[in-house]
Order: sequence, then structure tokens, then C-alpha cells
Amino acid sequence: MKNVSIFLAFFVFTVFVNAQTKKNVEDHQVQLGLPVPAILYEKGLGKNTTATIEFVAGFGLRGCSGCETDFGIFPTFRGQFRYYYNMDRRLDKGKNISGNSGNYIAMLMVYQDENPIFGDLELAESVFGVGPVYGLQRTYRRGFFYRLEGGVGYFETESEDGLGLFLGARVGWVLGKRR
Repeated sequence: MKNVSIFLAFFVFTVFVNAQTKKNVEDHQVQLGLPVPAILYEKGLGKNTTATIEFVAGFGLRGCSGCETDFGIFPTFRGQFRYYYNMDRRLDKGKNISGNSGNYIAMLMVYQDENPIFGDLELAESVFGVGPVYGLQRTYRRGFFYRLEGGVGYFETESEDGLGLFLGARVGWVLGKRR
């Protein structure tokens, strides 16, 4: 629980930090994502930097022949500090940067709780992870977006810790008005 408190305090603090420069990134945007339901809020902090916080509803299923099938929908919280490193180059080439379309490097923090929101399947332990990721995000005229990211991170549970991979893919829609 200590890690969750640090995680939330870190992101609340950064939402209030705001640089006084002309931004290439959106001031703020909300995304609804699939294939698993997700909602993300992204706040522009500087010319090419943002902070994001995302709630993902993960699904788990366990069953076998001759035993009862259990399922669970688990809350996962993700937060990132992103630096979009190719925004100026995209602008020079006449490419779209609306909806924060660009490539980024980020520091990702993730927390998944062991207790389900719905269902009776319980995970063995909660998981906390942190590490750098590389990603790309593209947003199109009608708000459709896709995002791919990957990296290596440090993961910790109550009984063990170690290195692992962050891999993510998301499609969805950006809500509201963009540039």
C-alpha cells in the first residue's frame, strides 16, 4: 500500500506543474481504450512532455475439466511521464501531431491489485512495477488512436521482486476536441 500512496502522490503533484512554453502536446486529453476497457487522462506539462494516469480493467479466468470456473475483473493503475522526442520533426515534415501523435520515451509505473472488482478469482499478490518504456502513439481525424509500447522494468510483490517486460498495445478513441 505504501507504493500506491507514493505512486498517487507523485502524479497528483505533477498534474499541477505546468511549464510556460508553447506546447506541441495537447493541454489535456481523455482516451477510451480497448481491447480491455481502459480510460486514460493525459496532461501536457511542457513543450513535449506529458503526465498520464490510466485505469485499466483487466480480466482473469481460471478453470479446468471437473472443477469450478472462476473469473475476475482486476483494477490496474498505470502512470507515465512521457517525452515526445519527434514532435518538431513531424511538424517540419507536415505530419500530424494532433492528439499527441508522436514517438515517446517514458517512465512507467504500474500497480495491479490482487482483489477483483467483480468475480471470485483472487490473484496471489498485488504487483507494483516501474521502468522505462519506448512507445508510439497515432491519433486520426475522427479520434481513433493506437498506441504501442515496450520496455524493461522492475517488478515487486509481497514475496518476490525482479526484472520483467512491459509490453502494451491499445486502440480506442480520444474524446473531445483536438488541435
